[in-house]
Amino acid sequence: MRIVDVNFIFDENLTTQEEQLKQHYTVVGWAEALQRKGTEVIAVKRFTSDGTLLVNGVLYYFIKDRFPGHLKAWQIPLRLLKIVASLDPDVVHLHGLFFSLQTLVLKLFLKRKAVIIIQHHGGPIPKGFKKSCHDLFNSVANAFLFTTIEQGRQWFKKTSRKILPVMEGSTFFNYDNRLLTTARCHQDVEMYRDKTGMMGDPIFLWVGRLDDNKDPLTVLSGFEILLDSNKNGMLYMVYSGELILEEVKEKVSNSDVLKDKVKLLGKIAHGELEAFYFSADYFVLGSHYEGSGYALSEALGCGCVPIVTDIPSFRMMTNDGQLGALWEAGNPKSFVVAVNMAFSKSLDEQRKACIDFFDKNLSFDAIAGTALVHYKNVVQHPLKNKR
Repeated sequence: MRIVDVNFIFDENLTTQEEQLKQHYTVVGWAEALQRKGTEVIAVKRFTSDGTLLVNGVLYYFIKDRFPGHLKAWQIPLRLLKIVASLDPDVVHLHGLFFSLQTLVLKLFLKRKAVIIIQHHGGPIPKGFKKSCHDLFNSVANAFLFTTIEQGRQWFKKTSRKILPVMEGSTFFNYDNRLLTTARCHQDVEMYRDKTGMMGDPIFLWVGRLDDNKDPLTVLSGFEILLDSNKNGMLYMVYSGELILEEVKEKVSNSDVLKDKVKLLGKIAHGELEAFYFSADYFVLGSHYEGSGYALSEALGCGCVPIVTDIPSFRMMTNDGQLGALWEAGNPKSFVVAVNMAFSKSLDEQRKACIDFFDKNLSFDAIAGTALVHYKNVVQHPLKNKR
């Protein structure tokens, strides 16, 4: 079976093809895991220059065209689509439900045997005429990958046999000490804390944009209540998007409780985040919606126990709340209840449970195994236009 993985967008600020692969690490990890399972994978990407790279058995095509990095809905990269068709794929794995017109045109170039599978990567569901157009054009696809079935049904209101569940991506972060004794783990956690300067008992970590969806203000309100009975706790916040940074700063600085207990770290290079996950005890987010949750996945892989909102993707990623605790989005009191629930469980046992669950369900090898089952089933039973 030959899988051709297609990306329609790229960062125009990148100067080398190697940089693009580093930025698209989730696609790289997914492709290499499929390759290890004996499946041929070719990745086709738009970029500022033409070229090919062969990395760990995966062949990457880079295709230059006249369009900007963030392809508009009506812009058709014909040369890329023709190259994809020329590779004679059994499965074309497309990224993003918003490139529906491009998907429709690609279908015209493909051989009859080829199936199209589109993976959803988040974003608000369009409405009205725009939604109708996307649904019509995307109907040529044979299947849609969502993190959970429930998410797919939010996009496609009617139950659809085309919706298939698989985690959106994974991380190369890995807990170095998973096989070591508890005492040794404690020693290594302290080593990471020496590196990051994080301290507190316990240590909470936020990694995510500062916006209304991630809802840091609710987390801060809950943390403020929590500090009444847990005066030694510390919250460290790593973020890039800063839409409500001023509101967050005001919330922290105007609170006698929070101003010494919350550290706003700002943006930290992705490769350096691993040490912060290792240093923390608990990972927190207030998301109202997520396509999946890369930061949560990274936290789990590093043994950082989640206290996150009760939304579809997070329910799946926390084994229905058995890892850490879930709470109601927008409700600071629910956050406090969830933290205390997490406190009632052994931290060391929860760390290990997070790592084990990540390995079995959220690692690149795990999601590649799930995807491969879906690929084979769709090839054998295309479900072409059944909704």
